[in-house]
Amino acid sequence: MEKTYPDGPLFVAVAACRSRPTEENAVIKDQFERDLGQVRRVANQAAAEARRMLRDKRLRPGRIVAILGMAAIAAAVLLAVPLTALAHSYSSLPAAARTFPSDTLVYAQGGQQLADLHAPGESRIPVSLNQIAPVMQQAVVDIEDHGYWTSPSFDLGRILQAAFYDAVHHAPSQGASTIEEQLAKILYLQDNKSLIYKIKEIFYGNDLTTRLSRRQILDQYLNDVYFGQGATGVQAAAETYFGVAASRLSASQATLLAGLLPAPSYLDPLSNPSGARERQRAVVAAMVAHGNLTQTQAAAILARPTPLAPGGDSSPAPYFTQQVQQWLQAHFGSSYPTMGLRVHTTLNLPLDERAQQLVTQVIAARAAMHMTDGALVAENPSNGNIETWVGGAGPTAPGGQIDMAAVPRQTGSTFKIFTYSAAIASRTITMTTPILDNRLTLPSGGPGGGPYVVHDYNSQYFGVVPAQVALGNSLNVPAVRVELATGIPRVLQLARAFGVTTLNHADSTYGPSLTLGAYPIPLWEMAQAGSVLAAQGTLHPARFILKVTDQRGSVLYSAPSTTRQAVSPQVAFIMNTILARNGNRLLAFGPNTSLVIPGRRVAVKTGTSNSFRDNLAVGWTPTLVGADWVGNANDSPMYGGGINGISGAAILWHDFMEMALQGQPAGWYQPPSGLTTGQYQGQTVYYLSGTGPTNQVLGGGTDGGQGGPPGGFGPPGQGDQGKKHKKSGH
Repeated sequence: MEKTYPDGPLFVAVAACRSRPTEENAVIKDQFERDLGQVRRVANQAAAEARRMLRDKRLRPGRIVAILGMAAIAAAVLLAVPLTALAHSYSSLPAAARTFPSDTLVYAQGGQQLADLHAPGESRIPVSLNQIAPVMQQAVVDIEDHGYWTSPSFDLGRILQAAFYDAVHHAPSQGASTIEEQLAKILYLQDNKSLIYKIKEIFYGNDLTTRLSRRQILDQYLNDVYFGQGATGVQAAAETYFGVAASRLSASQATLLAGLLPAPSYLDPLSNPSGARERQRAVVAAMVAHGNLTQTQAAAILARPTPLAPGGDSSPAPYFTQQVQQWLQAHFGSSYPTMGLRVHTTLNLPLDERAQQLVTQVIAARAAMHMTDGALVAENPSNGNIETWVGGAGPTAPGGQIDMAAVPRQTGSTFKIFTYSAAIASRTITMTTPILDNRLTLPSGGPGGGPYVVHDYNSQYFGVVPAQVALGNSLNVPAVRVELATGIPRVLQLARAFGVTTLNHADSTYGPSLTLGAYPIPLWEMAQAGSVLAAQGTLHPARFILKVTDQRGSVLYSAPSTTRQAVSPQVAFIMNTILARNGNRLLAFGPNTSLVIPGRRVAVKTGTSNSFRDNLAVGWTPTLVGADWVGNANDSPMYGGGINGISGAAILWHDFMEMALQGQPAGWYQPPSGLTTGQYQGQTVYYLSGTGPTNQVLGGGTDGGQGGPPGGFGPPGQGDQGKKHKKSGH
């Protein structure tokens, strides 16, 4: 026989609790009685409104809809009361909540954000409630759940009042779900319109209030709710629609965003500005009604549409960011954009932005030379930090999408840095060793395996010159003589010790054109090589990343401080002295060039590859290394009549170094112990211990006559075609 209850159906919920423990019954009964009081008040209000409308003889179709709404409310009253009795069925949350991916953020020195990395069309950047503008918090609460801070999570009266308002005014006042219930839906439920779904939403929301504080719930809700345009959470939404952080949202921006929550796709202000604007008016009205905006503030917000300024996903340092992404891919796998990583890099963003401007300006000014692209890398020699990485003249330049700072290119005479360093380190030459500079023909290495003819730039020769002058003026014949005397394997060994990775074939595959830069090396590795000499012989491997953490700050990666002595401080000092003396460059370049920075001592070497396809400059002080390249990404030659060691890359290098070093104290190196000194043409010269002046001419006898090379030479290297490289240099 069916059990009945003397008090009728309205008390079926309380009767159903009799089998529960006393304390649980009390909680349910108290909640039920509060709900019942709210139901009675709303039902009386609904009945009175229905009677008034029925007396209206001018009843219109819209009013008929309203009466039907009153009927729906009456039905809701009869169905809603038993809901409290179902609390125990859904009083425990599911074991696991839905998890959301988080964007990976990349930062420059000083904490400036470089990039927001995420899956296409999906962005979520969790922030704490303290990082969300108070006006944004108020706007969401006022329009979505104005009783949030004081009302219970299950507000039955609010549900019915919302329905009543909608029926009478034909417009939504606020959602029928509380913020707790909305968060429960986001975390635990799949969206549908069934009654059971709504019951679960109500009681899961109620259970959240027993586990989290109101601030914690609002914090999680604002980070997990969807705002449209692929933006989950208020930080992603603020950046997507306005290009600002959530902490900087204005009242106008906050009210627009809060209005999107009921239907973010439909109310998208980019595609439906009128719909978003109308909903914004409702948010403003709610904030005024609850005392969070004045009438004056409201009028100012509504006086004109809220300007949109989508932030997009562009980075202020796109080439550097691309390198960071490649590094993240290698270390964290392909899911790195959604892992919520915080990547702290070495980039000096203000310096990088100015470097990009300089590259763009210098290239634009030399369009007549068919010079369409450029790249620049700057490194701190004391730690290997890459401070500037400009990979092109800009996205609109020909080949602007190619990172020319990373692409291996022929280095021209900048490679002579390695040749002369190896020769001095092996005691093959000194600063003052006389070297014969004249036309040189080697028996092999040319086209078809025939003779290889070495030329100086413009086929101008200077006879016997000291090594420091041969290097300073970038003379090709002396460089090849030094290379052969030292031995190609020894030159390769030193280049690899300086951090060059592209010279990775067997030593026997490289020919005499090695010293003329015929074998490609990326620009950043040339900057790293310069940093070895700038750091007095110590290699600090170039690095982009300092630290990677998760969202909570736990360190996942920290850059190691690895160094190695690539060459002795004595060799580095001698090379720095040679390359910093402007007098060593007078024969080929003259006294006043872009290789001089007034008031500073700087070491610098330029290079131009075959057929004027590449022009480079690598130079440094004790605190900064700058390396740049100009040319064409499609490998077409520049117009050689105007391109040489001081007319292309040197100008860019000079302008960058002068700008970057402005305001910094000038400094230079002190001679390390282990050197002896002498005088040569009025200058102090330095020798490694056990070496000194000599009259023996490299490439000839003491009388300066031409002789054969004192060392052997290997077979032709890749692409080594004799005359093909004759103009490499400067």
